[in-house]
Amino acid sequence: MGLGGATQEPGFLCIGPRRLARQCLRCCGQCCNFVLDCVDVALRVIGPLFVLLALSLVSFVTYTFFTVLIPHLADSGTSSSLLLLEMALGCFLLVNILYNYAMAVCLNPGVPPEFPGEALESKDGELGDYAPAPKQCHKCLKLKPPRAHHCSVCKTCVMKMDHHCPWINNCVGANNYRYFCLFMFFLAMGCLYYTVLGSRLFFQALVPARKRTIKLKFEDIQCVTLSWLVSICIFCAICLLGGFHLYLVLTNQTTIEFHTNMAGRQIARKRGEIHRNPYDLGMSRNFQQVFGPNTFFGFRWLLPYVARRPTCNGLEYPMVSDFRA
Repeated sequence: MGLGGATQEPGFLCIGPRRLARQCLRCCGQCCNFVLDCVDVALRVIGPLFVLLALSLVSFVTYTFFTVLIPHLADSGTSSSLLLLEMALGCFLLVNILYNYAMAVCLNPGVPPEFPGEALESKDGELGDYAPAPKQCHKCLKLKPPRAHHCSVCKTCVMKMDHHCPWINNCVGANNYRYFCLFMFFLAMGCLYYTVLGSRLFFQALVPARKRTIKLKFEDIQCVTLSWLVSICIFCAICLLGGFHLYLVLTNQTTIEFHTNMAGRQIARKRGEIHRNPYDLGMSRNFQQVFGPNTFFGFRWLLPYVARRPTCNGLEYPMVSDFRA
């Protein structure tokens, strides 16, 4: 009881609406951060499982190709020379799939180097030969160059970060982006190759046994059906993802920059202005920034173990203004 017999209102009723709104927003922010932290932990835990799953799928389709599909092609009257050619092409695609996947998984995506302490004090000015000077990340306390971002899963900054991919248990950044793109390309070609070669066997497996023109064991039916469906599904998914990344390569954007540039275009449109990507140097230069100074129709860029490496160091990137100056 208060003075004069008046009752004292509970404390939460005395909180102003603005203060209550701020507390609610703070609580929501903490909940969101907790959920994001849980997602980051989950990605770190299940990342190796995704890699194991990817290798298992590739191994299963490869096993079916050599133990089921090739023998049936031989029994169907395919000439030995054509059969050897089909096997050689399959091995070529498999080697490039595994090589580019291994490089995307194992290669450092591009962690910024440790700069000396005096560079931290001059980060708002010029830093050596790099202009503008990289900013300092407030999370990992490293200097991050332009186009670098902090990965909450890897707990470090990544130069020209595109995204963190659970399928490679690694970030996609400046050093492994071309291997990531080539992995998608060869995986799509491998899936398409298997889908085309195995289509007759797949449709034969679907018809009743008495109507089949090819004798198939029950185990072969299971392997062919599952591997063909896996291949066609992966091919469709990779076409969508690969098409998006082809657009990013030709316009010199990362996935993160794609979203920021899209937001920038919307803001500029409202102001009656035109938003331009400062790193878009034209399709040819954009392509060579990712795959190195190799001519497109020379197709050397498809084989990174013999192609010339990209010349960008990850710390600085040419801009449109550099060519206009």
